[in-house]
Amino acid sequence: MVTYHTAIIGAGASGLFCAGSFPQSKILLDHNKRPGVKVGVSGGGKCNFTNRFVSAADYDCTQKHFCKNALAAFKPTDFTRLLDQANILYEERSHGQLFASRALDIVHYLRQRAENAHTDFAFTTEVLAVQPLTDGFAIRTSSGLIQAQHVVLACGGLSYPSLGASPFGLKTARQLELDVISPRPALCGLTFSKELQRIFKTLAGNSTLAEVKTGKHTFTEQLLFTHEGISGPAVLPLSLFWKEGDPVQVNFLPGQDAHVLFTTHKNTSKKMSSVLPLTGHIAQTVLGPLDKPLANATKAELETVSRKLNGFTFIPAGTAGYTKAEVTAGGIDTRAIHPSTFEVKKIPGLYVIGELLDVTGRLGGYNLHWAWASGFCAGQHLARQR
Repeated sequence: MVTYHTAIIGAGASGLFCAGSFPQSKILLDHNKRPGVKVGVSGGGKCNFTNRFVSAADYDCTQKHFCKNALAAFKPTDFTRLLDQANILYEERSHGQLFASRALDIVHYLRQRAENAHTDFAFTTEVLAVQPLTDGFAIRTSSGLIQAQHVVLACGGLSYPSLGASPFGLKTARQLELDVISPRPALCGLTFSKELQRIFKTLAGNSTLAEVKTGKHTFTEQLLFTHEGISGPAVLPLSLFWKEGDPVQVNFLPGQDAHVLFTTHKNTSKKMSSVLPLTGHIAQTVLGPLDKPLANATKAELETVSRKLNGFTFIPAGTAGYTKAEVTAGGIDTRAIHPSTFEVKKIPGLYVIGELLDVTGRLGGYNLHWAWASGFCAGQHLARQR
């Protein structure tokens, strides 16, 4: 039976980065044919690998301070320094988002970095079980038994099953009696009820600037209508904070008072939809049968329509699901994890990093940065272990 210092399960962003962050002998196991599959297609093939303005406030986590140590230990400039040394080109876009010229450049770099740090790779290898021993761990795989002094769970979440996402990490956590915060799709679209789908189905593919709100969280960006509901830059970050049964409010005229706008044109024969700074089709669909000439509208009708435009409220039927979700929210409860080392408190030698943890970042490079930061911290601690 082969024995390693460390076995890392999952060759995604966090697993790859962890593997390259300490020199001891290790094996990186993954059921995919190649490493970094999600990284390679992220950002439309450009990979939004971090954000210059990363902070703990950009993450949703049951323990709100859990992220601080890792984010302080590994900053966006630490990753860009590595890319500079490897001569990998990247650019900054809006809101501090950093993108590579080619996502595959980063994947190739991460693989080479891991190889240089004494990493063996075992692709197309299914990990079946992880068993703690008196001294180390036994990892049962489709290719045989492996023994390691330490194990890193970097298995990711449930998002994008077509790219190899699986429930193995969460299943293993439960088998090892680690608490799990119920996983849910995040950074994805929200779906309408059947009735609203029928009303808005003709708008699929149309977008407009909107202010979208749930609870204390508000985002003002482009809202995209889909065949099932709404998506786009305004909705994806909102889905991170939306909980089942909570209402969502859409302001189709951010910064403008619809009632004031209608009053300005009250004595015209124009229809309500024609005076709105919205694509005509969107305005007509949102107003529906309420759309009528302003001169014929009663005060009550104007107030009703104005409320609909500035505060259209509905309860989503759900999310667009894991097939379209950028990430999985929830995961292994961080109260079981040391925030500086990512070692499981009650199982010495076992580490959990990346998306498998109950840490989910906003849209804009935050989740990949969490993969780097958590992988780095675990790697630094593993470098000091025998």
